[in-house]
Amino acid sequence: MMPGCTNDGHRESLCTGPFSSHLYGLARFLEQGAEDAARRLAELFAACDAGLLDDLLVDPAPPETTCLKTSCHLLAMSLRYRLEGLSAARFYKGDTDRYVRSNLLVQRILGIRRPTLGWPVYAFGAEALGQQMFYPPDQAPGSDPGLPALSLEHPEDIPYFDPGCEIAKLVREMLLRMADLGRIEPVAHLPAPYSLAAEVVGQQNLILALSQAPAAVRRFLFALVDRFLAPWCEDLHRSVPSVWLELSDASGSPMFIGPRNFLDVSVAPVLGLRSNPEWGERVFVANYRGDTSRARRSGGARRSTGSAPAVASVGELMDAKRVCCPWFVTRLEADSIDIETYVEFCKLNGMRLYAGIGATRTDRNSIVDPDTHIPALLADVEVRASAVREVGAAVKNELSDIWPGDVYLEDTNAESDLKLVAKIADTVGRYTAVPPVQF
Repeated sequence: MMPGCTNDGHRESLCTGPFSSHLYGLARFLEQGAEDAARRLAELFAACDAGLLDDLLVDPAPPETTCLKTSCHLLAMSLRYRLEGLSAARFYKGDTDRYVRSNLLVQRILGIRRPTLGWPVYAFGAEALGQQMFYPPDQAPGSDPGLPALSLEHPEDIPYFDPGCEIAKLVREMLLRMADLGRIEPVAHLPAPYSLAAEVVGQQNLILALSQAPAAVRRFLFALVDRFLAPWCEDLHRSVPSVWLELSDASGSPMFIGPRNFLDVSVAPVLGLRSNPEWGERVFVANYRGDTSRARRSGGARRSTGSAPAVASVGELMDAKRVCCPWFVTRLEADSIDIETYVEFCKLNGMRLYAGIGATRTDRNSIVDPDTHIPALLADVEVRASAVREVGAAVKNELSDIWPGDVYLEDTNAESDLKLVAKIADTVGRYTAVPPVQF
């Protein structure tokens, strides 16, 4: 029996009820290093690691509700390092059960009722391709930018996916445990072709090639799909039949490479994956940043498509997001079009809505005047929650129960104001009931 759960009575006092009773101590530990809070949290994580909280780690919200979702693996990693010296490498790759349980526990403490499981998606993809990595003791891993593993000029050097490699086995195990403990159809977070290429050939090299050799970039991306990403999707579909395959593509977004490069380079290989007859319908990209086009882009962005203009219409960009993820659309903090336009787009196309809150808005180091910042933030949260609820009341599609639409806090980490995160969850909670769709 682990410390903190020596008998049923102590387990009751430590482990049950809304885990929010631990939120204040968690915040005190991160902000002040409070020793009493550290002891309490260590007991809680020990009980969690032992499996004593498995029946309490998920409080599933019905799909007809509006909830707050967030990525919190960075927060869980920092906590385990500060509490017990567990390095990032050991946290992410050492014990699958510990990893999944830690993420679920942190979400329960924050009041998150729609559980998710994330990991360092770009780093994991690059590592599986043989990229040299950095694993700092208390930070997420990243590619070594000075030692790119591959060259755009030699797509034939892209390794074929190895289902026996450490990352492939780790992701499979994580998904299986998440399906079991989270009682959901799990989501595999994989890097999309462009973003993965940026990790293994270098961001600067790829941007330069978009200007000077766009055809070489496209050839490399399609080779990356054929040799590596498609076989990885196949392996996950075979190993975890209920898996969803979410490709992350921040680097391939309009705001980073320009709208035409986004449309002409990033989207096509994603659609190639989505065309697979067995598992393609479960592939999607939902994190493209930038929903408007700017006339002034880098010269490279203009030259990369020959005579084609660097700009693109709002309709083109939104439709590209739709074909890469047909069941819902995400409006991120970095997007510019007003949320009312998103609401109408969703209604017109039968899609649900996820509305993002940027991570910097809950970063306690960035909040200069809490008296003005917090009311303004919570007012924005109400607008987003109301929009999500409005779409949910008007739209029902075949996957609404799986992708119902929520407010999405784009990242939660050790520098986040966790009491503010809890306030956001409470604010979203006022919009939980979504009226049934009327036809």
